[in-house]
Amino acid sequence: MNAFEVLKTALLDLVRAVGDESSLIVGGGFGLYLRQEQLRQSDERTLLDRLPEPRATNDIDLFLRMEVLVCVERVRALQQTIEQLGFEPVAGAKYFQWERRDQAGRQVKIDLLCGPLGEFAGRLYTNRLPRVRPKTLKGTLRFHARWTDQAIELDTRARPIVMEGHGPDGEDVSRTIHVPHPFTYLMMKLFAFDDRKDDEKKDVGRHHAMDLYRIVAMMTEPEYEQALALGATYRGDQRVTRARQIVSDHFDKSTDLGTLRLREHPLFRDEFPIADFGRVLSEVFSTAPA
Repeated sequence: MNAFEVLKTALLDLVRAVGDESSLIVGGGFGLYLRQEQLRQSDERTLLDRLPEPRATNDIDLFLRMEVLVCVERVRALQQTIEQLGFEPVAGAKYFQWERRDQAGRQVKIDLLCGPLGEFAGRLYTNRLPRVRPKTLKGTLRFHARWTDQAIELDTRARPIVMEGHGPDGEDVSRTIHVPHPFTYLMMKLFAFDDRKDDEKKDVGRHHAMDLYRIVAMMTEPEYEQALALGATYRGDQRVTRARQIVSDHFDKSTDLGTLRLREHPLFRDEFPIADFGRVLSEVFSTAPA
C-alpha cells in the first residue's frame, strides 16, 4: 500500500464514520492528488497537457464547512470520530492537528482547517486566532480548526469527487468528498508560497510552487472562466490584492523567485509550459474587469 492509498483509507474511514459526505472538503497536496486521479480517469480537457507526477504526502488537509464548525454537536461528534479512529493530538498543535500510525508504522496526519469566517464569526470562539472553535464551555471540546482567511469561496465553490477504496473488512467502498475550486486553491497556495519561499526547513516553498503549476495545469476551460470571473469580482479585496502582488513579484518572469523555485523542484520537467502557467496566473489576478 503506497502513501496515497494509506491516506485514502484513512479518509474513507473518517467520511464513513462521520456519515455526512458534504461537510468535509479536502485541500492540500492530497486534494490535488484526488483531483488529478479524477482527471486521469475522465476525458476532460485541461489548460495544460504537461502534468507532474503526484507529490507524496502524509497529510490530509481537512476543511470544515462553516455551518458544521459553528455547531457544537456536530463538531463534538467529529472529534469523537477522530479519536475513535485512533488519532491522537499532535504535541504543540492541539487540537487542530491529529496523527495516527497503522500496523505497518505508516503515519497519517489530519490538519483541521476552515475558510473565511464571514457571517459566522459571532458564533465562534476567536480569541486565539488562527485557532477557532464553536462557542461552548471552556474545556468541554478538544477541537480547533485553523482559520484560513484567504480561502475565498471555499464553501460555495467546492467540487465533488467520487473516491473509491477498501473498507476495514476489504469490501469496496465509494464515497463523495469535495475539493476546493482552483481559484480558492490558487489563493491558498500563493499565500503559502509567500510564507515559505525563504524557509530552508520547509523546502523554501518549492512544493507550493509546484502545486501552483499543478492547479493551473489541471484547470478545465469552465474552471478557468470561473477563476477569471472570481478574480474580477474580488479584485478590490485585500486578500486578492496581496495574491496579485505575489504573482507580480515572484511568477511574472522566468527569473522571478517563484519560477526558479518551481524549476528547482524534483518533479519539474523541461517540457512544462512555464510561460503559459505564468500567463494564466497573471490573467486570473489581473486588475482589469472580466
